[in-house]
Amino acid sequence: MQKIYGFGNALIDIEISVSEEELASLPINKGSMEHISSDQKLVWLEQFQTRIQSKEPGGSIANSLHSAASQGSKCTFTCSLGDDLDKDLFLQGFNSNDIKTSFQYSSNPTGTCFIFVTPDGERTMASNLSANEDLSPICLDTELLSKSDWLLFDAFSVCTSNGLQTAEEALNIAKQNNIKIAFGLADINLINSNLKEIRWVLDQSIDLLFSNNKEINLLQRSIKTNVDILCSNGAKGCRFNKIQVNAKEISVVNTNGAGDALVGVFLSHYHSMPHKEALKKAVNYATKVCLIGGPRV
Repeated sequence: MQKIYGFGNALIDIEISVSEEELASLPINKGSMEHISSDQKLVWLEQFQTRIQSKEPGGSIANSLHSAASQGSKCTFTCSLGDDLDKDLFLQGFNSNDIKTSFQYSSNPTGTCFIFVTPDGERTMASNLSANEDLSPICLDTELLSKSDWLLFDAFSVCTSNGLQTAEEALNIAKQNNIKIAFGLADINLINSNLKEIRWVLDQSIDLLFSNNKEINLLQRSIKTNVDILCSNGAKGCRFNKIQVNAKEISVVNTNGAGDALVGVFLSHYHSMPHKEALKKAVNYATKVCLIGGPRV
């Protein structure tokens, strides 16, 4: 199996069930991701304290590595954490011997992400990055990275100056050691506000771009023709370049983490089986995520 090194946001997902009307009253667009202040976080913690369905470890790249480890891949995750109880909860979420963590402590609290789930299973996210803003190159385990098969990160990690510096250092190490690079567009709201940084990453000869149709279409002119594309089509399944795999029809409970799982499972089997078979495994696993609450099987 693959050795995958990822870095990104370490978050505690706070899942809250809301009606369509309640979601419409909040300052976020359905299906999107917004960054919120620490003050807003405190307001919502008080407002929804009796409505919290679960608090679980999350973060896109962390979720992907969790699913990759379930397939036998050896994974490393680099992040920045607060020295608090949420840090312990986050680390406990990596309950596999196949995952190592490389992190530095921040003076800020561990990051959180509100996951507002509407009756149709759609998730709308609002993240307070907090400690994640202190992710920096010093957090990287350069020895483990240099021995990996894949470097995995996404646009969430390049929307801060420290995160961009971390990406620059990690990409340099990856190129020096002929490590394949997988990069995700993460969320359509991030693209316009971080267009310069994302275009810079796309110019770095990455090997795999993962995204959904809306994000791909928005950046079509910036995508190099020689990059492999893993594109989620939501309930319809997924395609890898010209290979399409349809998803089973299910009663969706929660889509949170499904795309992350898709990436992790696909990378795990990228070299060990035909791409169509790897894609089938990834789509089936992501479907299982949609049948439960929380981002991980």
